[in-house]
Amino acid sequence: MTRTVSDELVASQQLVIAMMRIAAEDGSARVGAWTLRDIAGHLATTERECFEPRIRSIAAGERPKFDYYTNDERDFSGTQLEAALEEWIATRSRLLDYVGSLTDSERARVGFHDRYGEISVDRYLEIALDHDRDHLRGLEHVAGELAR
Repeated sequence: MTRTVSDELVASQQLVIAMMRIAAEDGSARVGAWTLRDIAGHLATTERECFEPRIRSIAAGERPKFDYYTNDERDFSGTQLEAALEEWIATRSRLLDYVGSLTDSERARVGFHDRYGEISVDRYLEIALDHDRDHLRGLEHVAGELAR
């Protein structure tokens, strides 16, 4: 893992969380059909159920095969915003600590993804960063609306 991807994952998560906390002051804030609570639950769950176990499986040399992960239809109505954000922070931190401990050869191991093809640890981290950025774009729109 390059320091750049690690640093960008930390920074993107911090920015998403800051924007969510600011937007949470407006109880009606939504990104499309999702409430901020839904987004926080989605992010925490995706990190816990998808990114972390899949990256660990790849690094372990299991050469896993993955289909496309989604939890978009899950009901996050029982989720508490702050609890989900704290879970996401803890899982991301644990994941980055783990990846930081890997050797170059462990990071170069691959799995196979239905959508992305052959995928290394570093490539999966880039996908996680793209996921953060996708949600950040939606939150930037919410923040712009709140500023008006």
